[in-house]
Amino acid sequence: MTVNRYIAIVFSVCLFLSQITVAQVVPDRIEFAGMQLFLTKKAKARVQADVDMIKKSATYFQQKVDRANLFFPVIEKVFAEEGFPSEFKYLALQESSLVSDAVSSSQAVGYWQFKKESAVEVGVKVDHRVDERMNIYASSRGAAKYLKRNQGVLNNWVYTLLSYNMGLGGVRSQVNNEYVGAQQMEIDEDMHWYVFRFLAHKIAYEGMVGNAHHSTLHLVGYKLTEQKKLQDIAKEAGIDEQLVLDYNKWCLHKEVPGDKEYTVILPVPVADREQYIAKYEKGNTSTITPVHPPVIVSNEPVHGTIVDKDGVAYTAIDEVPDWTKAPMRVSINRVKAVRISAGDDIHTITLKTAISKEGFLRFNEITVSHQLIPGNYYYLQLKRTKALVPYHTVKRGESVWSIAQHYGIKQSAILSKNRMDKHEALKEGRVLWLRDKRPKDTPIEFKKIEEVKPVEEVKPIPSNDTITPIIRETLPLNDQYIYHVVKQGETMFGISRSYYVSSDSVLHWNGMTDYSIKTGQNLIVGRKLKTAVTHVVKQGETLYKIAQQYNIDVNTILKNNNKTEASIKIGEELIISH
Repeated sequence: MTVNRYIAIVFSVCLFLSQITVAQVVPDRIEFAGMQLFLTKKAKARVQADVDMIKKSATYFQQKVDRANLFFPVIEKVFAEEGFPSEFKYLALQESSLVSDAVSSSQAVGYWQFKKESAVEVGVKVDHRVDERMNIYASSRGAAKYLKRNQGVLNNWVYTLLSYNMGLGGVRSQVNNEYVGAQQMEIDEDMHWYVFRFLAHKIAYEGMVGNAHHSTLHLVGYKLTEQKKLQDIAKEAGIDEQLVLDYNKWCLHKEVPGDKEYTVILPVPVADREQYIAKYEKGNTSTITPVHPPVIVSNEPVHGTIVDKDGVAYTAIDEVPDWTKAPMRVSINRVKAVRISAGDDIHTITLKTAISKEGFLRFNEITVSHQLIPGNYYYLQLKRTKALVPYHTVKRGESVWSIAQHYGIKQSAILSKNRMDKHEALKEGRVLWLRDKRPKDTPIEFKKIEEVKPVEEVKPIPSNDTITPIIRETLPLNDQYIYHVVKQGETMFGISRSYYVSSDSVLHWNGMTDYSIKTGQNLIVGRKLKTAVTHVVKQGETLYKIAQQYNIDVNTILKNNNKTEASIKIGEELIISH
């Protein structure tokens, strides 16, 4: 090793150690899953104490950084496929320190510390041959499904986070109805310790991991449907056998069964990762459902397009009649914007658009931890201080940021025009001024938001298993099934959340293979039972399978039977009713 290289390595190590030993101050406001969390003085002190504890040992902190740099790209990929907030990746660090075979005192196992019953309920297989709780791909997907289901009930990402520790039943005692559906939330000293610990992990690690990669290894997911020994897989891939065994402890007998599709983890050299990805991950793509519908902006037309210096045209989105046919590059409020594609992150989008990462973050008023939403538009220029429309009535779930993105206007402009403090909660029904500043002598106006009740439409069920959605007007009267007619801008995830069912259930009930839907499409979102029935649990059944059998959601069964956990026993009698 040359003297210069030795000096460079020593300098890098010293720089890293200096970064983690310097006290990291907890901010007053934290962005989490699209929510703005405002910490009181005492809450900040609680989080600060946890941050200091996490960073107390430089050696242990470095070990967790290394693991995060190795496993986070996998978790982020799985979460993107599930349409789930990326920031929950820090929960795996909190739960298991990203140790695959970690076991708690309550027999929770793996990266996400699942108990067996909960794991099986979300499709994570646990039997005498495999334990997918120790598989980073399978367990991360299971965690996303579990938390998405809880979010559909709680409608608040903080309470959903807490439900991972307390369960859906236990967390209800912690819920403040004022914050259900809110995008802003005050965190005070009475908040549960689990939330403080999570925020501390997020603050401590987000500047050190997430976009970086492990120095020597990269994990590739090899999907396999045939029975195969890990030894043979290692030999075929040209990877050290012991390394393959170490990263696939979920194969309890060092062999992949052939009963379903499994993802084998291949730890490959960073330098060779592209060729391994091309060989083993080619074609392994999944449909991504946006967490929010794509942005549709003002009602006033903007004539013409913007053409940049390179001759690239940005079509005014107001001139596009159907957002599903909107081009990749558009102008919103005369500001250039680009639509995010599946698999894009801040790094790839800045390469595509040839702007700096710092500029992209500033233009969109986001931080580096923000998860880009596939299908939504993000800005390539500074947003304006006035919108094209004069007013906007706040709807449930909206934030100042989402409204600012919607109209191509700066958040600070919205706050200024409406004489709002940056910490002020945004209430549903409030009329916001977007062009002019609300006069001092003009009181704040609120409008009643008409609730759109779900349309219950039904149609005969074909004799085969595939149910082809048809247009609303052609439906004959029938009261057996609950239907929803897709409106413009709606997503499968949003619809399923409205009816308190999982998106996977809606997919199954309608005989669909992916989450793509069209305006006017008719979806079965549940089944109406005229009378309650009793189901006796048989061997091999799970709540998920029973829910699918009766076309209802797992949460409905739990509620009807006063259950807080998804575990069931053979011979147990369950009340099945809507």
